[in-house]
Amino acid sequence: MNHEHESHHEEETIHLDHSQHESRHTSKKSPFKNGLKFFGEILLDAVIIIGLVLLIRTYVIAPFQVHGTSMCNTLNYQNNVCNTGYGEYLIISKFSYIISSPQRGDIVVFRPPGTVKYGKFESLVKTLFHVDTQEFFIKRVIGLPGDTVELKNGYVYITDKDHPNGFKLNEPYLSSINQGNTQPLIPGKTKFVVPPERYLVFGDNRVVSTDARSCFRSSLTSGCQFEGDSFIGMENLEGKASLVLFPLNELGWLKNPFSGK
Repeated sequence: MNHEHESHHEEETIHLDHSQHESRHTSKKSPFKNGLKFFGEILLDAVIIIGLVLLIRTYVIAPFQVHGTSMCNTLNYQNNVCNTGYGEYLIISKFSYIISSPQRGDIVVFRPPGTVKYGKFESLVKTLFHVDTQEFFIKRVIGLPGDTVELKNGYVYITDKDHPNGFKLNEPYLSSINQGNTQPLIPGKTKFVVPPERYLVFGDNRVVSTDARSCFRSSLTSGCQFEGDSFIGMENLEGKASLVLFPLNELGWLKNPFSGK
């Protein structure tokens, strides 16, 4: 009996020694495994964050910094002077035009006709590191699909289905120097018939803005290569300028003067 007991005790001792050996062997590996787990978690978090940024940047909101004087005095008007450099930081609402269409009076950010729109990955890279705002235009929607817009004596007249005889557009957002000073930028180009699913946009600073009147070209001698170059579609739009984020003294919503939204 004692012999059997000793043999059994000896087997337990061997088994215990083997378990301790495995435990020591496992403990030697644990820092490496823990390191892999740690970096794996970081990588997963990074993928989730990048995915969320891409999702938000593509479908919800995006940052934008105003550049130039085309929307002065509404934007980039500092110390009673139109700023030619960089100005306010804005938040662009992309979601607005997923659930509704652009309205007359909206301030929109877009790529002009004939430019290539970045894919989602390229847009993400620019969002994370640097956004070249000079690749975009910011203007105000003047003409809607089906409208006929005419420039007469420095003012904008619109004919649409609700106003078959036309009406003079009241533009309270224009500065005193721009009131009554919406002139054609190409001689004789005073009438714009907006095609279906297209929009006509002008800058608020009409005396200097490069907009639909010149097919978004700064060189007026080149003219419009195609009639459709005066108009933008949903594929050109980045979104609606909704909020001035910075500087803080200008913090607030950019409301449509016609709808109040």
